[in-house]
Amino acid sequence: MTTRLDRLVGLLDTGATPVVRSTAARQIGGIQRQHPEELFRLLARVYEYIGSKSWDTRVAAAQAFDAIAKEVSEWDPPVEDDVKPTIDDEEDLLTFAQYNVDSVIRNGRLLLGSAGKEYDDGLEGLDAQARMALQRAQMKKRLGIGAQFLDVDLLDDVDLGADNPPVVETKRAETKRRKVEEAAPNGAESSDIDMSKLSARERNRLKRKERMNGGKKKGKIDVGPKTGNGESGVVMSQTAVDVTEQPGGEAIVVEAKKADSRETLFAISSGRWPFEAVVEILCIDLFSPSWECRHGAAMALREIFRSHGFGAGRMSGLTKEENQRRNQQFLEDVCVRLVCVFTLDRFGDFVADHVVAPVRETCAQALGVVSQFLAQDALVATQKALLQLVERGGRKDAAIWEARHAGLSGLRYVVTVRRDVAALLAGDTLDAALGGLGDGDDDVRGVSAETLRPLVDSLVMCQPGRILDVVSAVWAALADVTDDLTASAASVMALLARLVSHPDVRSAVVEAGQTRPQEYALAVLVPRLFPFFRHAIADVRLAALRTLLTFADMPNGDTAWVDAACLRLVYQNIVLEVQDDISELSARLWLSLLRLLGRGDVTADQLLAPPDVAAMFQLAATPIGVRLPTALLYDIPNTGSVRHNVDSAMVQQDLGLIPRESVIRARVLAAAALGQLLAAWPQSARAATFTGLLGQAMQSGWALQCQLASVVTEEFVMAERTQLIETGTMVGNAMAGGAVPLTADLLAPLLDTLMTVLNVSDPEPRDLDRALVQVRADCSVLLDSAVAESCLAAAQAQALLPTTGFSMAAATHICGPAFDAFATRSSGDARVMLGERRLRATSSMDYHVRLRQQLNVSTAASVASAVVAIGQLPTKLNAVLRSLMAAVKQEPSPLLQARAATAVA
Repeated sequence: MTTRLDRLVGLLDTGATPVVRSTAARQIGGIQRQHPEELFRLLARVYEYIGSKSWDTRVAAAQAFDAIAKEVSEWDPPVEDDVKPTIDDEEDLLTFAQYNVDSVIRNGRLLLGSAGKEYDDGLEGLDAQARMALQRAQMKKRLGIGAQFLDVDLLDDVDLGADNPPVVETKRAETKRRKVEEAAPNGAESSDIDMSKLSARERNRLKRKERMNGGKKKGKIDVGPKTGNGESGVVMSQTAVDVTEQPGGEAIVVEAKKADSRETLFAISSGRWPFEAVVEILCIDLFSPSWECRHGAAMALREIFRSHGFGAGRMSGLTKEENQRRNQQFLEDVCVRLVCVFTLDRFGDFVADHVVAPVRETCAQALGVVSQFLAQDALVATQKALLQLVERGGRKDAAIWEARHAGLSGLRYVVTVRRDVAALLAGDTLDAALGGLGDGDDDVRGVSAETLRPLVDSLVMCQPGRILDVVSAVWAALADVTDDLTASAASVMALLARLVSHPDVRSAVVEAGQTRPQEYALAVLVPRLFPFFRHAIADVRLAALRTLLTFADMPNGDTAWVDAACLRLVYQNIVLEVQDDISELSARLWLSLLRLLGRGDVTADQLLAPPDVAAMFQLAATPIGVRLPTALLYDIPNTGSVRHNVDSAMVQQDLGLIPRESVIRARVLAAAALGQLLAAWPQSARAATFTGLLGQAMQSGWALQCQLASVVTEEFVMAERTQLIETGTMVGNAMAGGAVPLTADLLAPLLDTLMTVLNVSDPEPRDLDRALVQVRADCSVLLDSAVAESCLAAAQAQALLPTTGFSMAAATHICGPAFDAFATRSSGDARVMLGERRLRATSSMDYHVRLRQQLNVSTAASVASAVVAIGQLPTKLNAVLRSLMAAVKQEPSPLLQARAATAVA
């Protein structure tokens, strides 16, 4: 019968969505809360999925480990003077004193992504307990740690217990059996053996054997040839086995049935840390040939230590000082194993525009979690090992970029988590990260930048003299970005944005710019950001804008770096950007640049000539769906880098790739930017530059041009009102939203034009020309089909569809009375075909009608909003209110609808 636990555990693997899987994981944690005694059973059930081939399954299993761990109380055993536990596992714990990166690389086995036959250890049939015992004993040799004290032949089947699947027994094994039996006779319990005569390894072996046999009395089964005295050469515990003799008579295969459950494997004796056994198994899995198993083990360790790092390794009956020492030894052992994974793992894959190393990344996260509980000396030892790995990976004679990448990843998480000792870690970590920024491998540069980001505050506090070194290294790394798809560009640009966001860093750069302007002047540095404005990676574009926004918002900032190229490129960003967050940040940057110009000696009209402003407006007013004129796009000189056109869909106006709403949003934001530019323009030159441009657009017959000109006027009035309030020129009237005392020669003619446009009833804008062409084409197909079926004469068809002067009225006549007349002359299939042609033509006509209504509603609402913003309302408000309310009710664009609602309010 399927239980609730069975169903929940199954959902970790079969859940339809990540939400279902995470919900199942949380409910498994709820079972642990309700039934604390089921801990080992739950761990065993979830462990089955932690090494799954499915990424989502592994993530869900890790979430289940997290949910279970959170429901287990923190382990802090009391001190019991009458109970003194036997400590017999410290010799198996690794320390950083034993770690040597060269030895690990030389003696260790590389961890790739495959689990093929080249990794066959002969352990496929062993159960988890036996595999764990063998692998743990062999690990030091494989890692090159203490190899001189180990010999694989020291381990045989007695070490692994009696009930193990396929093990080949030979005469050599029989000899070893006799040696062991002399020390521990068969059938004797561990309490009957003189432990003082056994080594620590033999004592541990006997304890494991007794635990696996469940404390039951051992029995014998003869499975091999009899010796001279009649004794059997092989002794096994009484269990179900299959015996197969091999050719030659000197070997047999003993196959035992798989253990019923891993629950006994995860169980630990009373008085020990509840997660000790499962952590030991997961540490073994960190070195599995399968990358999925390594990845899952690292995730599980991360979740367990997140909640229970304090109790790791502690035992009942020890003093607090002894438990603290054991805790640090246990944590150091885990850290050493994680660093060894860094040293040996070579698995990587590519996702989108960058390489991913899931095993190393997750192990770095686990190392960061464990480092929270490390004492200062162990933390320093961890950092030294990571620095050793970084240095080894960067050797020119035998570079290993994966090792350097892994070392920097570990440093990144360690310094991020342990900010309390950042001053202690900052110096050496900074040196390693700066070296990585200059590395030839792109992924190493990226992780180096990520490592430096959390160190910015520590850099300023502890090593202010090196600020300029970091800034120079970051700019140099940006100069090395020769391809838009370079993965490190996002990380390096994010680091630059983080650096300049710190006031002390900005001050250092400004001061250096005064003494060494050829290196640190903003006029020299800022143009280096221009190629990243339209970078193929969205995060790079965002970071570049944030960096520039930080420079623009500096109090008493230098204005020398703001030039025509900067303004044109930022405006172009607004027009071409599809992502809302980047377009909004571009609009903020545009406003900050105009305010910065207002505080300087250079005015906007000195940077942008009237033809430039006209080109900018024309670019924004290009009809939606029509290709943007590339002659109006401002382009920077190519510095030799490989650039990818991220704006092709927007330039081509391919509405199949970009939403229409995104295009409308970009155009409205661009018009608002021009309105803010008008407010920043010298008052004496406003009328000459903008009156003709805006008035002509309002009367052009194009709905989009009239709409954007109205938005420019509205935004200009609002920006001017804000400036007057800030300067104290106008307080009462502006706060009340009344009329703004602006230049009459600018607003007076614009207001008259706006009212004229508003009073036109149901105009037919020129934006409908393309839709009308489609209607004519469909009507032409209909008439040609009628002529082909001899239902209509060619002369009559030409009269119905004139070459010039086609209108919707003509289309209505063709699909109406004319169709009814010639359709009666057809029959059968011809009539069906003509009906389909007519249906297509009427569909085009319906689209034309809907588009006309939509354009008229949007245009009238924008014109009415501009009139309301000016504050000089007409005597009769019917036209204004009707236009605004129609937009509130019918406007499909949320942005335009919100603007109309604001005007009504």
